[in-house]
Parts: sequence; C-alpha cells; structure tokens
Amino acid sequence: MAVIYDMIVVAQDQATADAQRDVIAESGNQMLQGLKLKDFFKMLTSGIRPAIVQTKVNLAKASGTITLASFVQNDTITINGVGFTGKDSPAAAAEFQTGVSDTSTAASFASVANSNATLDGMVIVTSATTVITITALVPGELGNAVTTAISAHGTAAGARLTGGTNGDAERTHYFGSVSGG
Repeated sequence: MAVIYDMIVVAQDQATADAQRDVIAESGNQMLQGLKLKDFFKMLTSGIRPAIVQTKVNLAKASGTITLASFVQNDTITINGVGFTGKDSPAAAAEFQTGVSDTSTAASFASVANSNATLDGMVIVTSATTVITITALVPGELGNAVTTAISAHGTAAGARLTGGTNGDAERTHYFGSVSGG
C-alpha cells in the first residue's frame, strides 16, 4: 500500500523565491528551518509577500525495485545516471560489496547509494532480501523521471520509477497583490 502525502505548492515572485531558498538552505537545523518557514507564511498571510498558495492532498512518491539474481563482481546498478559497481573488495565510493550473498549485496548497495552526494535529497534506497527498493524523496510525478538499470544478474522492475502522483488540488489562496482568475 502506498503512503499518501499532503503538499503545499507556492508560486511567487523572485523575492519570495529567495525567501524559500533561505528556508531550504537550513537543512541541517530543523528548528531554524521551521521558524523560517513560520515567518515565511506569516509574511504571506499579512500581504507582505505576494503569492498563490495551493494545497494538495493524496500525493504519492514514485518507487521502483531491482531484484538481484546471483549478482557478481563488476555487475553494475545505475540510478538516474549514477553508476555503482559491485566489487568483492570495494575500494571506491561508487563500489559496493559483492561475493557473499545477494541479500548482503543488496544491503551493501543500499548503504553506498544512500551515501552518494548526487542522489542525496533525490531518492532513498532500501533492501529486503534480494530486492532493492528505490523511492523518490519528494512526492509527485517528478519522481517518475528517475531512471534505474542493472547490467546483469538481476532485473529492474522498469526503466523508471513509477507511481508518483501530484495529487488533487484542495484549495488555492491568493496573497498580496496576486489575484485569482
């Protein structure tokens, strides 16, 4: 069963976009991020910053699987153009442990993929037995664009993640000098 998410989409002018970037930049401090987000919405509701705020419900994250079948050294797995190579003795950042079992190979791959700076903030990778699950971090159709591939000794459920939906618009609110219609 897919987890359903709610999301708020904000369309605005350049000044508001700068404010949003300030909020996002504080990714290491959730308390500060929350306070900045609170101030951001306070400016919207007081009319200081013009914006269109649309609330959405029933969004879903895209996901896909790769199943290993006797995966061996030098086989590769690729997520959104980032390649990872299985090695019996991994020595590089994009290498993961093979040679013990497909279950341990899947766990090693998940750990290495989750440590990759390019994929950070884009997907989360988990494993259960020989199945690797790749899930987009942001709900919506954008996650359906993430590609997956395996070179040999396994199968990808598809060339791209699937199941991401943008949900339904619940309400649209207009703030500041922005008007509806």
